Amino acid sequence: MPSILIIDNEYPIRKDIYDFLDKDGYQIRTTKSGAEGIELAISHEFDFILIEQDLKDHDGLRVLQAIKRVKPEIICFIIAKEPCYENAVKSANLGACSYVPKPLSYEGLVFHLKKGEKHRQLYIEALNLRKERHENLLELTKEKSMFKTVLNSINGGVLVINLIGELVYYNNASLVNLNVDDFKAGEHVIDRLPQQIIRQVSDYLFAKTYIEKVSEIELEIIPGNKLYIQSVCSHIPKNSNDFSGVVLVIRDITNKRKIEQIKSQFVSMVAHELKTPMVAVQGFLQILNNPEINLTKEKRHDFIKRGSDRLGGLFQLVNDLLDISRMEVKEKIRELENIDFSVVVKSIVTLLELDYKRKNLTLNMHFENDLPLIKAEKEDINKLVTNLISNAIKYNKENGTIDISIFLSDNYLNFEVKDTGIGLKDKDKQQVFQEFFRAMNKETRSVSGTGLGLSIVKGIVKSYHGKIYVESTYKEGTKIRVKLPISKTISKIKHDHVLENSQELPTHLM
Repeated sequence: MPSILIIDNEYPIRKDIYDFLDKDGYQIRTTKSGAEGIELAISHEFDFILIEQDLKDHDGLRVLQAIKRVKPEIICFIIAKEPCYENAVKSANLGACSYVPKPLSYEGLVFHLKKGEKHRQLYIEALNLRKERHENLLELTKEKSMFKTVLNSINGGVLVINLIGELVYYNNASLVNLNVDDFKAGEHVIDRLPQQIIRQVSDYLFAKTYIEKVSEIELEIIPGNKLYIQSVCSHIPKNSNDFSGVVLVIRDITNKRKIEQIKSQFVSMVAHELKTPMVAVQGFLQILNNPEINLTKEKRHDFIKRGSDRLGGLFQLVNDLLDISRMEVKEKIRELENIDFSVVVKSIVTLLELDYKRKNLTLNMHFENDLPLIKAEKEDINKLVTNLISNAIKYNKENGTIDISIFLSDNYLNFEVKDTGIGLKDKDKQQVFQEFFRAMNKETRSVSGTGLGLSIVKGIVKSYHGKIYVESTYKEGTKIRVKLPISKTISKIKHDHVLENSQELPTHLM
C-alpha cells in the first residue's frame, strides 16, 4: 500500500487521520513539526503528504514549496482549519493536488487520496513520455538540428541576440508574433524591434553583470487589439557573473487580452445596472423616512410602488444573470420531457393578458393543426416564449397588433412573433444578443428591461441546436422566428432532436 506522511500541529487530527487510513493498510508516519516534516519527506520515500497550512514552526505553504522543490513527484495536500480562496490558489500554484478544509472525514480523505493516485499516475506517465521524447531527440545527429527542431515546434517566438545586437537565431513563430516578414541570421536586429522591446533588450545587453531576474512586458503590435504580445527577456548565462547574450520569448496573448476586456466591460455593466435601481430605491426610502416631508397618502403609495417596481427589476436582473452564468458554464442538468409548444404559448399569453390589454393591443394566434411535440425542458421553453412575447408587448405601440404563429417547416417547429412596434435601426441589429444591450432612442427611454432577455433566448435556442432570425424596420415593427428541431417522423407522440449545426442571426432587443 502507499506510504503517507502527516504533518499537523493537532494530535487529535493526526490520530484521526491515522485511524482512518491505518485500517486500509496505508504505511503512515506523523509529525507536528514542519522542519521535521521537510527532513522526513526528503530522506524517505512517501507517496502522499498531508500538510497543515498553519504549522507552529513553519508556514504550511513554505513546507509544501520546500518538499516539491526537491521531490516534485510526491503528491501533497494542504489541509486548512480556516480555508480561503487566496491560499487555495497559492497551494495549487505550488503544486498541491488538493486544498482540503477541516474537519476531515474518512470519505473526504479517501476521495482526495484517490484523486492523488490519479495525479501520481499521470505524473509517472508524463515522466515516461518525457524520457521517451528525450531518447528520440538523442537520435538527432547534430546538436544544431535538434536546437532548431525544438524551437520551431513551440508556439512562442524565440529570438537569440548576441552581445553586439546581432541575431543568432529565430524561429517561425517570432515572425508571426512580431508581425515581421523575415529576419536574417547575423543582421543587427535591434532596430527592427518595437521601441518597448528595444528598451527591454538594451537593459540586458548593456548590463555590467549577469541578471538573474526575467523581464516581462506586454504591448500592442497591430492596433485595435488584433495582435497583442508578451515579451519575456533574460540573459543567456556564460558563467555565474557573466553572460553571452539575451534570449527573447514572444507570446501571442491577444485572446487573453480580449477576454480580460470583455470581463472588465461585463463587470462595469453589471455594476451600473445594479447601482441605478438601488440608488432609486434608496432615494424613495429617504423621502418616506424624512419626517420633515409631508406626503399625501397617494404620493406615499406611489413612492412605495415605484420602489417595489425597481426592486422587482433588480430581482429580475439577478435571475437573468444567474441564467446566463449557468448557460455559459454549462452546469445546468436538463430534465427533458415531451412538450406541446402551443399549450405553453397559450399559457404565457394568458399570463401576460393584463399587460397587452393595458396597451389595447390586438393579439392574434395562428397554430397549425397536429403540431408535433418537442423534447425539451419546460422551464427553458417558458423563458423563451415569455421573453419574445413580452418584448412584443413592451416595444409595441398603443393600439398595435401582435401575431403569434406556430407551424412546421423542414423538420423544424417554427415559433414566430410579429409586432407593430418600435422596430430596430440597422446599426442595432448586430448587437441585440450582447449582454445589457438596449437600443437607445426616444421611443425606448420609458421602457424598462435588463437588456439580458435576448442573450438568454439565444443561449436557449443554441443549446437545442435551433436557429433564430429577425426582420425589423424602424418605427414599423419586428418579426422574430425561432426554429427548433423535431424528429423526421412528424406525429403527436415522442420526438427526439435532430442535431444540426446552425448559424444564429441577430434578433430583437430586450
